[in-house]
Amino acid sequence: MRLGIIGAGEVAWRHAAAAEGVGGLTLAVVADRDPGRAARLAERFGARAAAGPDEVFAGADLVVLAVPHADHEELAVRATAAGRTVLVEKPLGVSAAACDRIIAACGDRLVVGQQGRFFAQVRAAREELAGLGRPLLYLERRSTDYARPDRPAWFTDPVRAGGGIAMLVGVHSIDRAAWLLGARPVAVAGSVAAPGGSPVETSAAATLFLDTGVRAHLTLVDSPVFFHETTIVCERGTLTVDPAGVSVGGRRVLEVDGDREYTLSFRRQYEAVLRGEPTATPQEGRRAVATVEAWYRSAASGGRPQPVASEAP
Repeated sequence: MRLGIIGAGEVAWRHAAAAEGVGGLTLAVVADRDPGRAARLAERFGARAAAGPDEVFAGADLVVLAVPHADHEELAVRATAAGRTVLVEKPLGVSAAACDRIIAACGDRLVVGQQGRFFAQVRAAREELAGLGRPLLYLERRSTDYARPDRPAWFTDPVRAGGGIAMLVGVHSIDRAAWLLGARPVAVAGSVAAPGGSPVETSAAATLFLDTGVRAHLTLVDSPVFFHETTIVCERGTLTVDPAGVSVGGRRVLEVDGDREYTLSFRRQYEAVLRGEPTATPQEGRRAVATVEAWYRSAASGGRPQPVASEAP
């Protein structure tokens, strides 16, 4: 299968590196608004740099969109209209309405890029949870660094990004909580912070009210020091997931190389797509975005819980 990537930023490089190790998948063509960036990525992985999206659609079977969030809808629709399968990096769209339009237009040619499910430590955590009884409390702390000099300018553009850290990182945290707990968010109480006059929030906190009755508490922080820790308190023990592995009751049950796992998670997602195995569904991708929208409404209301918009019938 021929792979095409639109966008040549950091995530695109991860996709390219991951695809290199997947049998039956070859990176064929890359495009970017900056031709030089596209040329560098294409040269490194033996692909061709294209002049624009239409050349990618013509030269690929599977197209990855690693572009600003606001561009997902147009490019996803164009890719599937050209007969291609399209993998849309998270978030699926900048609003639930945009997600609905993407899903309606793309049908079964749409794949949602929630590769966070494919970390070895996250998959191991899901298996361990089966033996720990009913989940009682879910806590997650995660950071990202908005001050990094290589951050694209669009990350702080509320239109192109669709929001700040809740949209950029929160969709991963929402999807992880829902997938690990086998639950759906039905309401959110949250707050956001935009220090220094930032045009988007760079820190945020929320409580997700899940349809199982469990509450998931998420804290997202702008920090130069990376951390990502998920703790789930269950009837028969406590489980913790971090970038280096999984612990149950303080006992380490899995150790991984966190940076290597990041690339491997993309590779496993590709392998699942090629084998026709489950990945995050379009409806799950849409639900994560709708949950972020409810988060923003709650923050605007002073933190009052807001319902998550249900899927279109």
